[in-house]
Amino acid sequence: MIHSGYYLPTEIVIDIFLRLPVKTLIRCTSVCKSWYALIRNPSFVASHFNSNSNSNCQNYHDNHYILFGDANLCHVVCDITFKLLYSIQSPFTVSLNRKSSLNFVGSCNGLLCLAPGLEYNLGNDVYIWNASVRTHKKLPPSRLSDDRRKVSRVGFGFHELSNDYKVIRLVYFPESCSFQSVDVAPLVEVYSLRSDSWKIVSTEVPPIVTQSAVMYNDGVFYWMGFKSIRDDPLEYYIMLYDLDDGKFREIEQPSVDFPFSLLAVKAFSGSLFAVYSKFFGGQNDILVLWRMDEFNGGWMKAYTIQCNRGVWVTLGFTRSGKFLFANLEKRLVSFDLESLETEVHDLGIAFNRSAVDVNYMESLLFFDH
Repeated sequence: MIHSGYYLPTEIVIDIFLRLPVKTLIRCTSVCKSWYALIRNPSFVASHFNSNSNSNCQNYHDNHYILFGDANLCHVVCDITFKLLYSIQSPFTVSLNRKSSLNFVGSCNGLLCLAPGLEYNLGNDVYIWNASVRTHKKLPPSRLSDDRRKVSRVGFGFHELSNDYKVIRLVYFPESCSFQSVDVAPLVEVYSLRSDSWKIVSTEVPPIVTQSAVMYNDGVFYWMGFKSIRDDPLEYYIMLYDLDDGKFREIEQPSVDFPFSLLAVKAFSGSLFAVYSKFFGGQNDILVLWRMDEFNGGWMKAYTIQCNRGVWVTLGFTRSGKFLFANLEKRLVSFDLESLETEVHDLGIAFNRSAVDVNYMESLLFFDH
C-alpha cells in the first residue's frame, strides 16, 4: 500500500476492521499478506469479538442468527426477519441414517459443540466448530472406557472464572436399553479446551435420568429428567452442575398442577426459565413459562402461550426477545415477549429437532488456530 501511493496507519486499519462483520473480514484476508496476518492475530480476534459482542458499543452490528442443521448442511436464518441468509456445509459427512444425524450440544461466542448421533452412538465423537471461519476441532477420546452398555449426556459452555471453554460428559450405565431409572451412579468428566484434555470428576450425582438436552448459563449446566419412569404420575426434576464448585444439585420446581409436563429448561437475559406443557402431543397445547426469581429463590409464572397446532419441540429464546418452538407440522413458531403475539414462519428448509441453535453468532474465534 505504501508503494501504490496510498497509505493508512495500522491503527486506522485496525479501527476500520473492528467495525466490519466476520464474513467481510474473511474476504479481506485474501487481499494481502499483511491483512491476512493482522486479522488472524489472536489479539485482533479477541478485540473484534469484544467490540462486536457488546450491544452498547458503537462498533456493534447485527449479529442475531438462528442455525438450523439438516443432514450435511447448516442454514443461517436472521432471528428478526426469519429469512434464510446462507447455508454452510457441515465440517464432516453425516449419514442420512438417523442414528448418525447432526446434533448440536450447545454454542457460545460463535463456537458450536457438535456430537453427531449423540442419542444413539453415545456421544463418543465430539467436535467444536466455528462455522464462520470453517474451522473445527475433534476432541480427544473419552477417558471413561467401559464395556458396559452406556448412555452419554454432553454439555458445552464458556467458563469465565477459568477463561476456558468446557465440555461436560455424564456416562450412565442402564440395565436395559429403555433407560428407565438410574441403576448405577453415572461417571462424570469435564473437557478443557485450554489444556485439550478430559478430567474425571469425582462427585456425587443425584439419581436422575437426565434427558439429552443440556442448557448452559453463567457457569452452570442444567438438565431435566426423572428418577424412574415407573413413577405414576411421572415426577420431573431439574439438576444442575456448577463449574465454580464442581458440585451437582437438584432445583425445586414451580408449583405446577398435574398434568403439566416439563419440556425444557432455558435461559434468557440472565434468568432461568422452566417450560411446561399442559397437553403435550395434542393439537391445542398450552405452554407455560416460569421464571426463577433470583432474589427470593422461587418461581414466578411469566408467560402463557396458546399453541393451536401443538408442540413438536421447544427451541429457546433469541437475542431479539422471542421464544421459539416448532409445532406438530414442524413449522417454526415465534412468541414475542413484548407484544405477546405468536407468528408461524415458513422457512422453506427442513431441520433436525436436535440441531437448532437459537443464539448463533459469527465470530473469528478459532481463526488464529
